[in-house]
Amino acid sequence: MRLSRPFWSALAAQLSLAGALLGAPLRTNLDLAVDTVEQGVDELLARMDTAAPGVDGRLPFRLEAQAKHEANWLVEHVLVERLVARGFAVVLDSTTAPPEAPRLRYRVVELGVDGRSGLWGGQVHRRSHLVLGLSLTRAPDQTLAWRDEVKANQEDQVAKARLPLVQETPYAFAKTEMEEKTWGRFVEPAVVSSVLGGLVYLFFSNR
Repeated sequence: MRLSRPFWSALAAQLSLAGALLGAPLRTNLDLAVDTVEQGVDELLARMDTAAPGVDGRLPFRLEAQAKHEANWLVEHVLVERLVARGFAVVLDSTTAPPEAPRLRYRVVELGVDGRSGLWGGQVHRRSHLVLGLSLTRAPDQTLAWRDEVKANQEDQVAKARLPLVQETPYAFAKTEMEEKTWGRFVEPAVVSSVLGGLVYLFFSNR
């Protein structure tokens, strides 16, 4: 049997796509979390620029965490990077911050990675989710100038076989919380319905 040219063209396209996918860099859970934090920080700073203008660029920001969280180091790193890119200086040590410096506080309310897989297929749908709060106070009495909270998320798919690799990290927030569908969710209701149906049938047939 002679195969047509469209068949070979389609096969070549599929092979090219498969090669591109196989050669694509592996995106870890931590990569996904970093992208999500960057998305959230960028949105919050853009809101701050609009809602709290007039911050003196000659003064450094005193950056502080409002609460303990395993991902504070990540949020702090992204905030420093973004603020410096905007032309601001940042002070992390309170002892070296001038008393007139505005104080920028951040709070990681939620950060994690969820995974869902179906009954068929070898793919896991990943979703990194973040809830991040930011507040700005001004000297001399540190009155609240602005406060806001943002929700951000990033989604993609990864092969089930590669899941142990992408979540190889010491950080709990970058571990995949799996929600996996199993046949039990479908079989158990069917069994219960069958048993109840049989009992009803026997009850009426014996009367």
